[in-house]
Amino acid sequence: MAELCVKFVSQKISKVRWCPRLKQPMQQSHVFATGSWDDEENKVCMWHLKWDTNNSTVLEEEGPQGEPQLLCEAQHAGDVTDMNFLTQEHIAVASSTGTVVLYHYNAKTQYIEPVKRWAELHTSGGTPCPCTCVGTWADDIIVTGGEDGRITLLSPGHNAAVRILDKADSCTINGIMFLKQSEIVTVNSYGQLKLFDLRQNSDSPVQIFSATEDHLPLLCVDKHPGQAHIVATGGQDGMLTVWDLRQHRFPMTLLEAHTSSMWEVHFHPYHAEHIFTCSEDGSLWHWDGSALPSVITMKDIESGSNNEGHHTPWLGLDASRNKLEITSILPSKSLPVNSLNIDGSVLVCGTDSETIYSVNLPQLG
Repeated sequence: MAELCVKFVSQKISKVRWCPRLKQPMQQSHVFATGSWDDEENKVCMWHLKWDTNNSTVLEEEGPQGEPQLLCEAQHAGDVTDMNFLTQEHIAVASSTGTVVLYHYNAKTQYIEPVKRWAELHTSGGTPCPCTCVGTWADDIIVTGGEDGRITLLSPGHNAAVRILDKADSCTINGIMFLKQSEIVTVNSYGQLKLFDLRQNSDSPVQIFSATEDHLPLLCVDKHPGQAHIVATGGQDGMLTVWDLRQHRFPMTLLEAHTSSMWEVHFHPYHAEHIFTCSEDGSLWHWDGSALPSVITMKDIESGSNNEGHHTPWLGLDASRNKLEITSILPSKSLPVNSLNIDGSVLVCGTDSETIYSVNLPQLG
């Protein structure tokens, strides 16, 4: 059974991200970052969180069971619109001012400070506009998307963008991430998913996908942890869509989900048969596809990849939707749940009710 703890933090949380544990990737992380929005002084904060999974006594200084403890914080200009760790010590944070800031977190001294700032990467009519999303690859590449439809590539060793795709899109880019070092995927406000090949000297995508003819905005995207050609997106209509980017015709599975905008979707990093989503309607859902049959496509057969362990249950759900289990994790709907992140068996999410929820899902650990 899931255990849940609520922490009141006196700020609306726009983003939450676990700190990676690169040396032991299967080990549960105990540190995560948050960003706030809609405040006079927004912040980037580092938190410590550890569940007592062995039922031993929790040290008094660690606080109540499962409750995040603030480690350090730094002020941030503008709303935090997105954030992603570049390394265990560096986190790239996007701002509504069109700027991206690289923060350095020192775990020994418990101190966080900005060490690099790329100002006004995104502009409209000569004035700054929000940098809406940021992604990272390895420890040296940052990619951003903005309301201006521009994509920029950044490197900590350079003071200016190392590449700009000025005409990548004609509308707001709402989500962006690397599939491979040379490929990025975006979702936009016209309901499109676009694939860009950075090896090409062009601003144009190599593929464009649309889920429906209504062109309702897609708001978030995440990739399968083991199969980069499989991605999940969430839309303004609350719909969850799983895409196979190798398929040119009908490449997606559509699943009715939340009653309002889906702000984030995440595959579990080690158990990809589990997906988690959160929404403007105040809900946080766990999609359990572990009972679904794995799908083998013609692409898999042609490539000789016939090991069932490499296939996903999220494609071709039409005949087995009754085996998909959907669980509401929060006890009741509240104000919007803006962001979630899961590592090991512990999920954290941030809300507009100025709270951080931490949830222990032991069956996933």
